[in-house]
Amino acid sequence: MFADLGFVLAAIVTLAGGVIAVGARNLYRSVLGLMLSLTGVAGLFLVQRAEFLAVVQVLVFVGGVSVLIVFALILVEREGAAMETGVNPGLVPVAAIVAVILSGSVIYAVVRSPLGAAPPAAVQSRDIGEALLNRYLVPFEAVSLLLLAALVGALLIAREKRN
Repeated sequence: MFADLGFVLAAIVTLAGGVIAVGARNLYRSVLGLMLSLTGVAGLFLVQRAEFLAVVQVLVFVGGVSVLIVFALILVEREGAAMETGVNPGLVPVAAIVAVILSGSVIYAVVRSPLGAAPPAAVQSRDIGEALLNRYLVPFEAVSLLLLAALVGALLIAREKRN
């Protein structure tokens, strides 16, 4: 009963965030909608008893990627320019056709799949943490240094363009 209620709530949050992200004319509001949608996805991971994925979803995507997008918007925003988006009227029929095809595919897959309780996770969060800090420590740190270098490079490029 609680799992079904949790799933419905997380699905509503995810869908509402997606609608806000796509429908908002202001790019900052779109990013907030994206953050809400990604938080809902983390809730869906919790319903499926994938706690590690939920934490990674919140830390990496909601926390990291969304903040990076906001920083990018702040860096590229021109003085006095409104960060508004528009809709290309010529692409609306194409988008509607693609949406109908994708929705039909998802509905077909859901109807044809056997629904039931999620099996217990075979790998626990502790096992993943130990692997990241023992066996995969060097690649994990290398990726973090690469991301740091990319962020510093992006800031230097943005600073040079402003001067």
